[in-house]
Amino acid sequence: MFDLDGTLVDSVLDIHAALNQALVICGYPVVAESQSREWVGNGARALVNRALLGCLHPEREHIELERVLDVFYTQYRVENGRHSVCYDGAQALLARLRAVGCKVAIVTNKPFEHAQQLVAQLALEHDVLLGGDSLAHRKPHPQPLLHCLAHFSVRPEEAVMVGDSVSDFEAAHAAKVPVIGVSYGYNHGLPIDARNLDGLVDSLNELG
Repeated sequence: MFDLDGTLVDSVLDIHAALNQALVICGYPVVAESQSREWVGNGARALVNRALLGCLHPEREHIELERVLDVFYTQYRVENGRHSVCYDGAQALLARLRAVGCKVAIVTNKPFEHAQQLVAQLALEHDVLLGGDSLAHRKPHPQPLLHCLAHFSVRPEEAVMVGDSVSDFEAAHAAKVPVIGVSYGYNHGLPIDARNLDGLVDSLNELG
């Protein structure tokens, strides 16, 4: 099982462009790319909420958040995949795993519509794709991982989760699935604590 953004794909430039376009359209100040990079990983609502922190009047906070979020989704449909690139080794690793009979699931908090578009555009081979809206819960809840285990009829110890952020790690721990972290991802701008992982790699070329 693989996370998408920050693990298989560097998609920050698309997300950042859509976020700033939404902020400008709605009359709010833009944010720096470094800020967007730190905020990626918990879904669009959390991203927009962080960007608007301190800008909203308490009485209109919910209304404005929903307005900016709607505009963000509209802009992201245009930007999605425009600047995104696969991390080195991502496409080859997924293809190699499937060629030897391993089942590959991509589990992301990105809405399924956007994830499907991006995965298809970048030719990332997989057997199952779950978006943040595919099930009742998303990472760090273990439900997406447990769903994949049930779908493939495998035990937790027969699987592995590869991700870049605490959301991936917590989901894996809760599902009792071994977890490998990648050092190059986002992780909300925080360093990765390798002590809580079963492995840490600097490149996907180190796997498989």
